[in-house]
Amino acid sequence: MDNLSEELSRTLGTTMRSLARLVALELDRSELGIRLPQFGVLDFLLTNSRAVQTDLANHFAKDKSAMLRQLDEMEEAGWIERQMDPNDRRRKNLVVTRSGLDVHKKVAKLRSKVFAQVLEGVSEKEVAACLKVLNTMNENANSGDPK
Repeated sequence: MDNLSEELSRTLGTTMRSLARLVALELDRSELGIRLPQFGVLDFLLTNSRAVQTDLANHFAKDKSAMLRQLDEMEEAGWIERQMDPNDRRRKNLVVTRSGLDVHKKVAKLRSKVFAQVLEGVSEKEVAACLKVLNTMNENANSGDPK
């Protein structure tokens, strides 16, 4: 299994970079005005409702000040807003706006188009097996995260 896991770690990293590059190229062509990391933030916020800046910085392994700059840009674009937490006045929850939801939907369609192209020739059964492995890897990777 050592040779296989070594090959998997190499191939997975290369594949993820290739996919990110293809999606980023589609974004550039689309002229939607959003970059891939910003789409990632919208994606995260849509699945983690009560997220704050620290949650994003930890998830994306980014410096808090770099995350702050990105969030400021996204707020200026009208894609997110900071809302006071009703239970903790010190906490500002990040919320995706209607405009952010609209741009997210458009980018998700572009992403689906890219994935349809790269999955050409891959059977549904193979995709299901791949998903099972990736989900298990993700669970294992996150099992030691502090709650």
